[in-house]
Amino acid sequence: MHRLLKKHRNELLLVTVLVLAALIMLWQQHARRSLATPARAQVSVDGELVQTIDLQTDGEYTICGAAGGTNHLVVENGQIWCDEATCPDKVCVHQGKQSLDGSTIVCLPNRMIVQIISD
Repeated sequence: MHRLLKKHRNELLLVTVLVLAALIMLWQQHARRSLATPARAQVSVDGELVQTIDLQTDGEYTICGAAGGTNHLVVENGQIWCDEATCPDKVCVHQGKQSLDGSTIVCLPNRMIVQIISD
């Protein structure tokens, strides 16, 4: 009788651990999904907000920099990136696609900052 009770207790403990692990995985997926679907990108030039871009709508935008340079931004599938720029170093182009809340694209020569903002 004692062995049977111990066996059921171990099975109950195992089931409880598995259920908790499944709940944690579901919570992490939900948190990751909410981070991966930001609502907009705020574009600033020389510290002033010049444009707010909806990341759920595909499009292309040309941003005029503070010193007359330009950055070409592309939005596709909830991601934004700079695919062309008139700056000499092209660091902004090499930063790649951004999609997470708080991510930025920065072009120092053109004084442009793109910051992703989640609702």
